[in-house]
Amino acid sequence: MSLIKSASDFQKPNGQIVRYALAGPFPSIASTVAVAEALRGAVLSAFHAKSGTRDSFLLSGHHADGRPDSDHRHAYYLPKPDKSGRIRELLIVSPRDRFSEAELAALESVKALRWNGPSARTGLELLDTDDHSDSRLASSWVSLTPYVPVRRFWGTHGKHHLTPEKQISTEIRTAEPEIMIEEIMTKRWGEARVRVATTSTTKLPRTPVRQTAYLVKFRTGHPVCGPIALGHSCHFGLGLFVPAPDA
Repeated sequence: MSLIKSASDFQKPNGQIVRYALAGPFPSIASTVAVAEALRGAVLSAFHAKSGTRDSFLLSGHHADGRPDSDHRHAYYLPKPDKSGRIRELLIVSPRDRFSEAELAALESVKALRWNGPSARTGLELLDTDDHSDSRLASSWVSLTPYVPVRRFWGTHGKHHLTPEKQISTEIRTAEPEIMIEEIMTKRWGEARVRVATTSTTKLPRTPVRQTAYLVKFRTGHPVCGPIALGHSCHFGLGLFVPAPDA
């Protein structure tokens, strides 16, 4: 689930990051998941148009037989808001593998995005197909988009091992056991729309599912390598972290 790497990955980078700029209008941070879903849909449509197939493991997150990727090696679709809370850039991050020529051709052909019906349309400018500006080392990280715990925490009457702080710590150390967490601070952000996966036997709910979200800052004992995405719907932009200003 998590996108986080140890400092050694900074010296031997792998994977690939594609960066876009939005031409405007600029969606609100509240539309993070909707924008990410729209970007994924546009990319998969472009890949189908270019190749005649939808069988892209990295772009879809599904194996050729339809099984979902349980190791989370597929792409993360990450909207990046500015300080005003408006999404200005989009990242597509393949955490471990390079995109194929056919996948890159599809990524390069996406020129526009609709995230909330025909009236919500913005142009896209491809900035870089091999971006490294977010591959940074830092010990202090702060959430750029709201973090939603993978498992719901119901407050003071809930199970204490499900507090957001403990879930973040567990998630990071499960992904990279050598990372030591020194401090985690959380503050309730509000309700955020989350991504709801479907199967052949399930349907999407009629209204978007929303869960409690948090602003988070954490510090590690040693620098770790970004980009970092944690928590529920992190493949769709939630729980995106950037180095803290004091990092």
